[in-house]
Amino acid sequence: MKTSAFTTRKYASLHLLAGIGAAFLGVCSFSSSARATLIVTSQIGGIPTLSGATLVNFNAGLPSYVTLSANNAFLNSGAPPYYSGATAAFFGETPNNGPDATRYLALNGGGSATFNFATPQNYFGLLWGSVDSYNSLTFYDAANNNLGTVTGSNFAESVSMGNQGLNGTTYVNVTSPTAFTKVVASSGAVAFEFDDVAFGRTGNLALAPEPGSIWALLALSIPMAFSTLRQRFVFKSSRAVTAPQTA
Repeated sequence: MKTSAFTTRKYASLHLLAGIGAAFLGVCSFSSSARATLIVTSQIGGIPTLSGATLVNFNAGLPSYVTLSANNAFLNSGAPPYYSGATAAFFGETPNNGPDATRYLALNGGGSATFNFATPQNYFGLLWGSVDSYNSLTFYDAANNNLGTVTGSNFAESVSMGNQGLNGTTYVNVTSPTAFTKVVASSGAVAFEFDDVAFGRTGNLALAPEPGSIWALLALSIPMAFSTLRQRFVFKSSRAVTAPQTA
């Protein structure tokens, strides 16, 4: 079958659009994969599940990478978490059983504590006291994409919500398949009390691309698509036979 130059150009245009579409979808796949499925476990009297994690008990004050909101965020305020099991001994806290007698963080309604990590992490743990549904932890990657949120409601079946005693405090472990560099603890009401934070890296980290690198990838992909399709067009044009003209 003979192919006109017009038909060749039409097919080349379709191929070009398909190539650009594929490049765009490739970039979008990076963005959509940023939101991770967080793996969450908890245990009353538990300890961090990651061996070798960095441990923070706040007894020496706030680390440099932790920032409290200007309002409604405090050290040692409200109902302290309740120690049981192996938690206190693991973190060098007191007492082994009973209300936390050491420093801890408390967030009232609208208060927040932000953990900014210099290097990507994918594990985060904390002793979550008197769990309430309006307490939350939100995880962000290096491009500030929201990877997911854990709320007190996640533990409604394993703890006594709002209980300030033994059955209301649990050690929570969160693992993310995508690396995070920021964790924000916040509360919608009084209060979110927590202590004994642990964080670290486990296995191979899936790093989300920086915003600039996404556009750089798109900028690189489109010229490549043009170049490839131009070669196809030239090859097909060399074989094209001009359709005969009728009087």
